[in-house]
Amino acid sequence: MELTLHDIHADSIELALDKARQYRSLLEPEIAESICLDILHIEPSNQAALVVYILALSDQLHHAGKKTQVKAIEEAVMQLQSRYQQHYYTGLLHERRARFMLTQSMARVFAYDYFIEALQFYQMAEKIRPEHNDEATLRWNSCIRTIEREKLKPRPDSKDARLDMES
Repeated sequence: MELTLHDIHADSIELALDKARQYRSLLEPEIAESICLDILHIEPSNQAALVVYILALSDQLHHAGKKTQVKAIEEAVMQLQSRYQQHYYTGLLHERRARFMLTQSMARVFAYDYFIEALQFYQMAEKIRPEHNDEATLRWNSCIRTIEREKLKPRPDSKDARLDMES
């Protein structure tokens, strides 16, 4: 038996996407990621597969040492055709990094910076959002509430802190 990857059939993409979404909801993002890679192998510009792939990768950011995950997410985001989605999913990446930082006692001080980066991207997304789509606003509000609840502040050495002190 040869250990090689097998290609899926083009007519099974929709079913495969449904499976990837199911595995994400079952908290098995590695399997969802693998399914998306199978889809993207035969249809590299499949936008729905790219979105699920980005989400599956970002679901795994809680694993320490997943720096390659961030690079893969950034590369996938750049393949999205919608400028709105590029902003939104970049914001989501920063938000999820911030939330991971909140779980790490020594890295908690960096969470604020990631939340601010997320907010900047959500704000850009909000300006060009599709009609009746408030997902960037919902994420924005969630970030603000978390910053307030966790009493996060800029690091004393951060650029934002210097700007606050100068005003």
